[in-house]
Amino acid sequence: MLEQIVGRLKAAGIKPSMQRIKIYEYFFHHENHPTAEQIYQDLKKEVPTLSKATVYNTIGLFIEKGLVKFTTTDRQNARYDLTDTDHGHFICSVCNEIYDFPYRFSKQYSDLEGFEIQSEEIVIKGICRKCLKKH
Repeated sequence: MLEQIVGRLKAAGIKPSMQRIKIYEYFFHHENHPTAEQIYQDLKKEVPTLSKATVYNTIGLFIEKGLVKFTTTDRQNARYDLTDTDHGHFICSVCNEIYDFPYRFSKQYSDLEGFEIQSEEIVIKGICRKCLKKH
């Protein structure tokens, strides 16, 4: 896994420092669309030299290089997601969990002829299986 992460960072033109590796690795092990604060809180014990500024700056660099994207699934917190596959998001209105599902984006819509589409997101809201079973 480490070689894969280092390889992706280098391919994107990012120097693979220990902190950058740990932050990028976090996305592979936590597919929960984390906030920068969650990443910082979860990694600060493992990486004592890590600061919130480093997390925010690193995420910004990852977004700039196309490794991570900002997702608008949560209006209260900025959340981030890997860009490795096209997928949509389902948000449970009870537990607020975010689930990925495969989705093929088209980038061509008849009503938007002459527009340049730079990104697409699909967000579906409802109640997840776990919450439906509980009630």
